[in-house]
Amino acid sequence: MIQLLLVDDEPVILKSLVHNDWAGAGIGAVHQADNGLAAVEVLKRTEVDIVVTDIRMPGMDGLELCRYIREHYPRTRCVLLTGYGEFEYARQAIQTGISSYLLKPVRDEELLAQVGELVETIRWEAVEKGSMEKTKRTLDIHLPMLRSSLLKDLLSGMVLPAPELKSRMEEYSLPFQLSAPCFMVLVRLEGLFRQSGDRDLDLYEYAVQNIALELLEADYDVWSCKDTHDYLVFVVQAKGMEAPSSGAEAAVAETAARELQAKVPDFLKGQVSVWASRGFRLPEELADQYRAGLNEFRKVPRSGEGHLLRAGELRSQSKSLNALHSPPGFQQLLEAGRYDDARQKLDRVFGELDDRMLDSEEHLMEIVYTLANAFLYLAHLQGKTLLELSGWEAGLTADPRLFRRPERVRRWALDALANMEASSLRDFKDSKGQLIAKIHRFIEAKLAGDVSLQTIADHVGLHPVYLSTVYKQEMKENISDFIIRYRMEKAGMLLHTTDIKIYELASRLGFQNPPYFSKLFKQHYGVTPQEYRDRVGL
Repeated sequence: MIQLLLVDDEPVILKSLVHNDWAGAGIGAVHQADNGLAAVEVLKRTEVDIVVTDIRMPGMDGLELCRYIREHYPRTRCVLLTGYGEFEYARQAIQTGISSYLLKPVRDEELLAQVGELVETIRWEAVEKGSMEKTKRTLDIHLPMLRSSLLKDLLSGMVLPAPELKSRMEEYSLPFQLSAPCFMVLVRLEGLFRQSGDRDLDLYEYAVQNIALELLEADYDVWSCKDTHDYLVFVVQAKGMEAPSSGAEAAVAETAARELQAKVPDFLKGQVSVWASRGFRLPEELADQYRAGLNEFRKVPRSGEGHLLRAGELRSQSKSLNALHSPPGFQQLLEAGRYDDARQKLDRVFGELDDRMLDSEEHLMEIVYTLANAFLYLAHLQGKTLLELSGWEAGLTADPRLFRRPERVRRWALDALANMEASSLRDFKDSKGQLIAKIHRFIEAKLAGDVSLQTIADHVGLHPVYLSTVYKQEMKENISDFIIRYRMEKAGMLLHTTDIKIYELASRLGFQNPPYFSKLFKQHYGVTPQEYRDRVGL
């Protein structure tokens, strides 16, 4: 089955391209992406045969995408869609491996014909070279990714039966002896590397990985990956049958860590922190050693130069951020609408983080989750989701990259505060909505006391008659109806979840006469309070 990937950042154009008669051109599956980076993600998980892409796109443009494809997926064909102004540019690009180009506006017949020709070429090559060669080529291309994926699964705690693991390792050409001694090295980029953007950092990580492999591969088999926390992980085992003892492996691990720390600044002008494990058995102790390394790194600030960490070495525990937890807290500031004070408090938190050199992952997590809790509290207090209140989704806190840099956490926090403040200002303009919310909060807080119309009117500063009219217009019911309904709903909840006595429940909900409460309850639910409790069970 020949697969096609369509890439264009214009939704209307992309939709039009997708709805062409691709089956008639010999295409079995059609994928789509709205930019070059999204296209790369599709290519990583799908064996795409033909890519049709526009040149002008944000982030990674069409030419950059084609270069990436030529380097990583040389069998994939690329078709460029270009305007007249880009014509010469595109024609030159053809000389570097792009299959063809079409001038916009592109007629559907032209595009289908061009793709159809590529389909025929691909089919002819498949017949010529044979299915076995294609399978081997695909495996070779994806072998580094397959090795990395298997290692990440094992690091996460996945357990495979020994025969299956051995078979997978042989298939991936990993010459490791199971249950034989090995050691692990974890690497974190520091110093000048931390000032780079994500794309540059990926290149630095690749370079550091190559340096480490050059140091180790002469005498050792090395299995490496980049984990979900952006650490470089190297599992190392001596080549041949004569493997050294676990103690000797620990000494080798520390030596390798020191050499790596010394060489990286010479080539890349940056620093790395390195953790070296003790000797352990693969795969039985792999996940435990990895977690031990992560735990040690979480205690080490990123603000200093590179560190050499040793397994089992005692290290001081994390200290709390005083500015983060000193009153008033973020929750109180947000609830009161004091956004300027919240930003000033954020400045103090990051000032302390910098002054005390506490920018470890543990402290960044402490900041993120403290803020996320305050954001969620404010949203739910207003009867909204976090997305409704701020346009920011709580799921972002699960991204490990957020904990890698203080400036990223700070930008995330300031963006969230700005969005929340804008949302609050919009809500404030809706005075009637604010009035209703204030009435409901007062009723909920004073439910056991005096919640008469006069008392509520005094609380919000309005005449009782005007208040009653506004409430009825907005909520389509009287305030007294809401109070009764709210009392009954709360009564049902307490009967269902507690063993409170009926007369105590009536008093808690503001009824001095328990029989009257029972009468209203039966009118609302159709059964007495005791019958309701017997039916739902405690």
